[in-house]
Amino acid sequence: MNKPILDCILVGHNEGNYQDFVERQRMTSSTTGAYGEVMTNSILFKGRRITYMDLMNYGIGRATGRRSKLSSFGPTNLASCYLRNFLRGCGLSAEIVNTFQPQKALLEEFLDEPHRVVAITTTFYVEPSPIQEIVQFVRERSPQTTIVVGGPHVFNICEGNDAKTQDFIFETIGADIYVQESQGELTLSRILMALRSSRDPDLSKIENLIYREDGAYVRTTRLSEENVMNENSIDWSQFDSNYLEPMTLTRTARSCAFSCSFCNYPRMAGALSLTDIDVVERELRQLEEIGVRSVHFIDDTFNVPIRRFKELLRMMIRNRFTFRWMSFLRAGNADAEAIDLMAESNCFGSLLGIESGDSQVLTMMNKKATIELYEQGIARLKTNGILAYGMFFMGFPGETQQTARNTFEFIQRTAPDFYMTGLWYHDTLAPIHERAQELGIRGAGYNWSHKTMNWREAAQWVHYIYNNIDRSTIMPLTGFSFETLPYLLGLGMRLEKIKEFARLAHGMLVATLDDEPQDFSRQERELVRICGELYGDDLAHVAKEALATAPPIEVAV
Repeated sequence: MNKPILDCILVGHNEGNYQDFVERQRMTSSTTGAYGEVMTNSILFKGRRITYMDLMNYGIGRATGRRSKLSSFGPTNLASCYLRNFLRGCGLSAEIVNTFQPQKALLEEFLDEPHRVVAITTTFYVEPSPIQEIVQFVRERSPQTTIVVGGPHVFNICEGNDAKTQDFIFETIGADIYVQESQGELTLSRILMALRSSRDPDLSKIENLIYREDGAYVRTTRLSEENVMNENSIDWSQFDSNYLEPMTLTRTARSCAFSCSFCNYPRMAGALSLTDIDVVERELRQLEEIGVRSVHFIDDTFNVPIRRFKELLRMMIRNRFTFRWMSFLRAGNADAEAIDLMAESNCFGSLLGIESGDSQVLTMMNKKATIELYEQGIARLKTNGILAYGMFFMGFPGETQQTARNTFEFIQRTAPDFYMTGLWYHDTLAPIHERAQELGIRGAGYNWSHKTMNWREAAQWVHYIYNNIDRSTIMPLTGFSFETLPYLLGLGMRLEKIKEFARLAHGMLVATLDDEPQDFSRQERELVRICGELYGDDLAHVAKEALATAPPIEVAV
């Protein structure tokens, strides 16, 4: 009896080789701030730049004698979950490979079975090389497979480049079909339906595609998708419980209620779309019944509108959900009642996109927030025992030596539990680029200058802040961001030990900001002690996902 043909294999994130990434950035260090961003997000340890997570894995390995394979991309890939849920709702079959590097064997198993398409999501990519690696892997093992790539990275390639440049990038990646649409679920389903009907379908009839035909790339008609949130909420009961542990990501809205001048996300995602609270309640009840211990709401503005936010929190309290949760939070839009409800509903932490500690720069950013409201929000969170993680960046147009100092003083004064700061990244698709001539903006990405600052001056301020803040702990965006906390807590780690680890890593990061090797013998002894205590006294409780069953080995970075 012939096996049924799987319509789609969904491949989530590929972390790639961090050392290759570091070396690529190092080669541009004289002309761009990209390598400076590497240095402010990593530690020079035993001759190599590594992330906090690399350091934790090293410490756990030394403490236990077994290889640790924790990853900040270990949690469920939400884009893949939504796609599988959507496709199954259309009567199509789909399976997920959550993360490429650790699950290559699973992908090979799927490729060995009858299937039609491998679809690659691109939510977290800033360059095409990790996508190219997946494509090459699939091509070598299953040359007949149709490979589709879509998501934010494809959208940004199309929006930020002319057709000739797009063609060059797509040829380098090597996929068969690219989906040029910020949502893309409906477009992918149409591709799969067409391939079900014919081995050689007429793709020209499907909107939002870029594909190669007769030696040239063809672009079909653009048609924006408006997939209704309520109709496409995830049925979590269809997922294996092991897949949703130790932490699950979910959302209650799409897009953002604001129009910050440095951000192109609202342009990409369209108008703010909200899921009804009763639909959210059904999803959360399923996660509770499955036994999920940590939930991360990825909504860009979870607490906006504020009335809906309070209704969500009261719903969670009414259901007595036991999982801990975290979210992004507009600190300037959260009153005392909302933060009290957050604490009562089991919130343990919030990511605060504060961006700057100077009121004039906030106005330039169109943040629609005040320094005073930010200060009140952070204080309220800390009073209620909710961890506050402040995100900042230096060098936005209008930034001066004084505004940069104001940001330093704001961080020192408010003392969020964790923070990060980095260079402004000039996204030419963001609204601020429309004022480039007026503001004297030149360059793009991490290579820029404007009337009041350039990237080198901003980088000096990032170093100054990291060297002089002593009331808050650095938690970088790369490899071990604040979102990693619910993942580690879900694995059974103790929060006080994670904090202790972060403080140790903070000191090591600061010590190697100048890219000079340091003697970390003392810190390494502390690291091994801390990592041996992350899960408590009984190492039998170390999560099976954290440690491989291989025999004891000497772990090397």
